[in-house]
Amino acid sequence: MICDFCSVPDPAWRYPADSFHDVFGSRSVEDWLACEACQQLIQAGDRAALARRSLNAPGARMVVDVLGRALALDYCHDLHARFWRARCGAPYRIAA
Repeated sequence: MICDFCSVPDPAWRYPADSFHDVFGSRSVEDWLACEACQQLIQAGDRAALARRSLNAPGARMVVDVLGRALALDYCHDLHARFWRARCGAPYRIAA
């Protein structure tokens, strides 16, 4: 398992969420996983820092290369806004 925000392995938190589609039509299926660092940003409501952290993830490099940093950041903000709207319960720690 990896963090759905920054792609680090072994996320520690699960955020219950409904499924949704992103702006490109890709489907996010239910719950999102978060590492400790991303969970702290989510709990603090620091969406800007969460988006920056997400774009620094190894998997995001291709998106940044294709879209450019500004558009990739816009996409990330939109994706995270959809995550915030899809949340449907309190986060809980994943058993180790």
